[in-house]
Amino acid sequence: MVLPFIDSHAHLNLMPETHSSGEVYERARQAGLEALINVGTDLERSRESIRLAARIPNVFATVGLHPGDANLWNTELGSEIERLSTEPKVVGIGETGLDFSYPEPSREAQERSFRGQIKLAFSRDLPLVIHCRDSFDTLFSILESASLPSRPGVLHCFTGDRKAADRALEMGFYLSFSGILTFRNAESLREVARQVPLHRILVETDCPYLSPVPYRGKTNEPAYLPETLSVLSLVRAADPVDLARSIRDNTRTLFALPETV
Repeated sequence: MVLPFIDSHAHLNLMPETHSSGEVYERARQAGLEALINVGTDLERSRESIRLAARIPNVFATVGLHPGDANLWNTELGSEIERLSTEPKVVGIGETGLDFSYPEPSREAQERSFRGQIKLAFSRDLPLVIHCRDSFDTLFSILESASLPSRPGVLHCFTGDRKAADRALEMGFYLSFSGILTFRNAESLREVARQVPLHRILVETDCPYLSPVPYRGKTNEPAYLPETLSVLSLVRAADPVDLARSIRDNTRTLFALPETV
């Protein structure tokens, strides 16, 4: 059974040399992939995402600065990301957000970068692709005080609890689940995934990271995403094909993808 899917968060440009982006994309296409969002994490990787989108059919790009590089944020960098956001097939701003699991970059630097990219997303009316780790309270406080785009965005690789999920949903965000959902110790996350409204769920690989069971220890790639969909269908007691189609359509809606995708 082939499940139709869109990988809402991938990094084909970060795959090891043994995994060419073209071959990875073709394997995924044979596994049911219909489109892929390649996510930028800094200026050069945003440019790489744009080049991939120009070269590979049904690959789209986002542009932004990851919180791990937030100390690079300044007016000039923000202006360049804004310029890149006008390129064809750019469909979102990010990966931005907050990550307080490490002492650096400082929280102040991360918040400044995040606020700047929220303003950019609002001005361009492009959805945010948000990374959040050990920082939900601060993240929501910033989002609640900001002007957001008409399609606010997605909390990618969501691993929060039900409270965090509800706060995100109340603000209009989607939640994206990765291969973590398949991990043996992820029962609490599976319970959250069971309760999230279907029309607000996305799925992703975050490749080359976070390979799902049974591919743990291997380089992750979009062809493995049906494993996450299968677990999600079991958790929700849903027909796998119907669920996969609904989530695919959610991704189309959030990123305003062409009807042909």
